[in-house]
Amino acid sequence: MTEQLWIEHSDRICNYFRKRTGNRALSCDLMQDTFKKVLDNQEQLDHIENHRAWLYRIARNRLIDYTRKKKEDSLPESAIPVNDDDNEKSQSNIDEIAGCLYELIEEYEKEEQKMLIKVFQKSLTQKEVAQYLDIPYSTLKSRVQKARKQIIKEFNERCCRLKYDQEGKIIGCG
Repeated sequence: MTEQLWIEHSDRICNYFRKRTGNRALSCDLMQDTFKKVLDNQEQLDHIENHRAWLYRIARNRLIDYTRKKKEDSLPESAIPVNDDDNEKSQSNIDEIAGCLYELIEEYEKEEQKMLIKVFQKSLTQKEVAQYLDIPYSTLKSRVQKARKQIIKEFNERCCRLKYDQEGKIIGCG
């Protein structure tokens, strides 16, 4: 399981750190620290529903630890603003949105669920999912578009209204 997580996510986690630090070598070090934490806690893997989210939470926490350590080395503690409430609120909001989204996906047939989860998590491209499910790419693409529209409609009615930024990215729920 840990090897599969490494294969699927190590490059993405490294890029996650690179975007935030601007340092390639540091990004690789932080990525390796993240996967060391995964190995140290691999007994938890069987109890975790969303491995990708868990992995990114570890990465996020590793980045926070690194940033705090870096600030401690260069600034007195009184100069460091504490925004844990904002981070917790944001993570809570993301978890709430994801939870509702997965509930809506669970209402689909098993085959459709597999397709939607793989596409929405971006663990596979639509072409890869089409190959995996052995269906034509155009069929999968139209199914995904139809499902997205329906899920967004249901999400807005049953969960909450999504809020978007100027670029059309989801920034919250209200």
